[in-house]
Amino acid sequence: MHLLKYALLVLCCCSISFSFAQEEKIKIKSTEQINVSNLIKDIQILKKEQDNFKMVWWIPTEYWEVVLNGSNVIPAEDIEPFTNTLDEYILVGSMHAEMTQYGDFKPKYINLQLKDSKGNIYEELKSSEISAEYHEILSSLKPSMTETLGELGRQMKFHVFKKTGKDGKLIAPMNQYGEFTILFNKNNKFNYKLPLGSMVEEKMCPQDNELLNGNWRFCPWHGKKLKLQTK
Repeated sequence: MHLLKYALLVLCCCSISFSFAQEEKIKIKSTEQINVSNLIKDIQILKKEQDNFKMVWWIPTEYWEVVLNGSNVIPAEDIEPFTNTLDEYILVGSMHAEMTQYGDFKPKYINLQLKDSKGNIYEELKSSEISAEYHEILSSLKPSMTETLGELGRQMKFHVFKKTGKDGKLIAPMNQYGEFTILFNKNNKFNYKLPLGSMVEEKMCPQDNELLNGNWRFCPWHGKKLKLQTK
């Protein structure tokens, strides 16, 4: 009986070790390595139907770290407190407008919901559920968007969601494979696959050593499993 218990214990340990060994690693780039243009392409999704425009812009904390790195927008010592405050929630920008015959934009109704990978749907937080520090940052974003993007920036709205889901886990972890969806007026889906391709180190095809999207697991041309450049 003791030998059986010992054998089962060893088997369990081996099984756990094997599962860890099989777990695919994700190599996140350093802030300096991330190309901000590629990152913006990953987090801004625009859908156009004739003169109707819908845009969703997920703004993760990593975005702020990249754009503020080496800039003089705020003092270097204030960047970490700033990003720590933003990291309290999931922030999503949106725009829904219709271009008129005069070339300006007529605002349209917007309602956003967040759907996690397990199908749970979350409503955006009410103003009373958001911290005062976060409110202060949000109040400064709107004028900045208007100044930078003009009329489109003026149409921009911001939506704040909980960072963790019903299971207590992060809804949008940057260093894990997963996905989440922004439901735009319930019927329109804006999907995000994680990790973002711009955030992870490119992987190498073992057949021709070409560097490919780090979010891919296999080479789409050769069918080979991609390899990390560094371990």
